[in-house]
Amino acid sequence: HAFQPLLRPLDDYAIRILEQRLSPRMPTNVAQRRDYFNPYLGDLPQRERVLLERNGRYLEQNLVFGRSIQKLGTLLFCLDYAANRPCEAPGVWRDVAEVFSGQQMTELYQDLRAVNEFRNTRVAHVERPLQNADEAWGAMQCWLRCLCKMDRIVKD
Repeated sequence: HAFQPLLRPLDDYAIRILEQRLSPRMPTNVAQRRDYFNPYLGDLPQRERVLLERNGRYLEQNLVFGRSIQKLGTLLFCLDYAANRPCEAPGVWRDVAEVFSGQQMTELYQDLRAVNEFRNTRVAHVERPLQNADEAWGAMQCWLRCLCKMDRIVKD
């Protein structure tokens, strides 16, 4: 139960980071903004296209329409895309690759990936009960370290 109160700050920081990094780059014209979040991806392999289209919709819903959808997962996807981009995509993905790259973002990605995995298997959907105090303490340290990194990024 100690992890539950940290879920909201993780989501809050995730959306703040997405907004700070991408909102200034969004076109103000409605048609251009639509193309920005939904660029032509027909030349990409199906798997990559589907992932980028889905996460592009999440970005658009969060950043343009203010709908709270997959904030933490979307930030994690953006960090992963910047760190391991299997393809060069246009539109928002060009900006994602630029603003979510670098040492600071790579370090956040590593911790956030661990936080998300623990969150998905031990907190949000309990697949295995958490009964090992050392494991819980290690996870709590990772979560707090991740939140500190997110706070520093927001304040930069």
